[in-house]
Amino acid sequence: MNNYSAPLPWQTQQWQQLYRCHQAHRLPHALLLAGQRGLGKALFAAHFAKTLLCQQPVNQLACQACRDCRLVASGTHPDLCLLTSEKSRLGIKIDQIREVIEKLNQTSQATYKIVLINPAGSLLPAASHALLKSLEEPSERTLFILLAEQMACLLPTIRSRCQTIRFAPPEKSLATAWLAQQLPESLPVEKLYYLAAGSPLLALTYAQQNYYSFYTDLLSVLAHLLNHEWDPIQCAARYLKTDAQQILSTLLSILSELLKCRLLRHYVALESTIASLAAFLSTEFLLDYFNDLLALQVHTAKMTLNLQLMLEDLFSRWALQGRHVS
Repeated sequence: MNNYSAPLPWQTQQWQQLYRCHQAHRLPHALLLAGQRGLGKALFAAHFAKTLLCQQPVNQLACQACRDCRLVASGTHPDLCLLTSEKSRLGIKIDQIREVIEKLNQTSQATYKIVLINPAGSLLPAASHALLKSLEEPSERTLFILLAEQMACLLPTIRSRCQTIRFAPPEKSLATAWLAQQLPESLPVEKLYYLAAGSPLLALTYAQQNYYSFYTDLLSVLAHLLNHEWDPIQCAARYLKTDAQQILSTLLSILSELLKCRLLRHYVALESTIASLAAFLSTEFLLDYFNDLLALQVHTAKMTLNLQLMLEDLFSRWALQGRHVS
């Protein structure tokens, strides 16, 4: 796979919009980059911050050679702060916000002092309120860049103080052409594109993880369970070394396809097996199962569940719907 950098082909409009604001000295003190996972928001934010700090940009891009560019590349630039939830599974804490605010108040000769917050939805309540105060009374030449998949996770008062820059999935032709340049010809580019809901970088991740094979394997298990050909307990044992969130998200993806087949006329499923299963399963059952998966996804994000018992229950309930599927 090739290396790539921002702006990606589907980010050109957003990049030019913000760079023009920068050139006209009209860049707001807070940006909210919003859009679904896998569109390259973090890549965009990092490269835009680097370009703003660069001493001699070339064609609206960081030169990669000046002192500031080298410092950003090494992660040691004094005027660029990155806040993430990696230090705590619970989220971004108020102490992290206070530390950044203290740093912002220090003297600097840079054009901007930049704070990247990713994901902004992981801000804990106290941290959100501390950030809000800084957004209401921003330090001179300070730029906050918040990244979010779902804007509803942020306080309305935080959203209102940011200029929102939206990122949407690119057109299929643009995305698949770009993916074809990054991936070996042997990989199913279009199917990866659909599995990733149109997000090219997520499709790349799926390719690296051999996710399409995992998806079709799980789909095959569901079909065999309905045919009463395989035992739910044995099927559960098959995935005991797999991450629970990956299993649940893949099951949700399959259920979503099944529901589309049930509810949308002339819908063409990703796999022919899905169309066969959809013709057999009731919409009511699929909706109930889908909601249960969502609830489990929330629980497993907060606590560790017994994976074996969870899978045995899910597969057993699925098999109870079964008879021969033609």
